[in-house]
Formats: sequence, C-alpha cells, structure tokens
Amino acid sequence: MAGSVVRAVWTFTLDEDEDWVPSREPSGDENLRRAVETLLLGIASAQAAQTYLAACCADSQRWESDFTLATASAAAERVSPGVVRLIDLHRQFEDCDIAADEFDAMLQDYAAAARAAES
Repeated sequence: MAGSVVRAVWTFTLDEDEDWVPSREPSGDENLRRAVETLLLGIASAQAAQTYLAACCADSQRWESDFTLATASAAAERVSPGVVRLIDLHRQFEDCDIAADEFDAMLQDYAAAARAAES
C-alpha cells in the first residue's frame, strides 16, 4: 500500500543486572535505543512507569508542548505536539527526537512489560 506508515513497536527485556533493555521494530538508530534505555534507568518499577506515563499524559493534555519530564538519567522534553526530544544528562547518548505518538506508545509498552515482570 503506497504511503502506509509502519508503527514502531518497542519491546523490553531484563538483562542479567535486572536493567531494562529496549528493542525497536523496525530497528532504529542505536543512539535512540540508548536514549530510551537511559531514560528508563530512572523508571525502574511498574509503579514508577505508570506514574511517569500518567504525568506525561496529564502534561500533554494541559500544555500540548513546552514541558519536560526528567528522570535521574535523562529528560524528555515535548518540543511540539508531535515531537519529544530525549536529553542526555550524563553523556550516555546524543540528544535526539522521537515522534510523540511513538514515545507515548513506548511508555505504555514499557509500563506493561514492567507490570508483567512484577507479577
């Protein structure tokens, strides 16, 4: 089908250190994967993931853009209604952009993976 867009799907697995390792299909650039992984280091439980997701949704509805939610390791800044910029706080990756709908879906998928791992 001409002009169709494939939705990126993020999956998450726990490594031997119990850190979440993200994977994206179709695979994207390694810097974006590292950016997501670094952001998630500060969102280590299902409850924290749900809280971060709820805050992100509430801020999106309230302001649409021009707000930032940070973890101890990275920040996510909604620079426009359609774009989230992932900002490095500790020189782990280059700042990069992700589509806002992909970012929101990634957070939902991560929260689901964290809930499943805790049950």
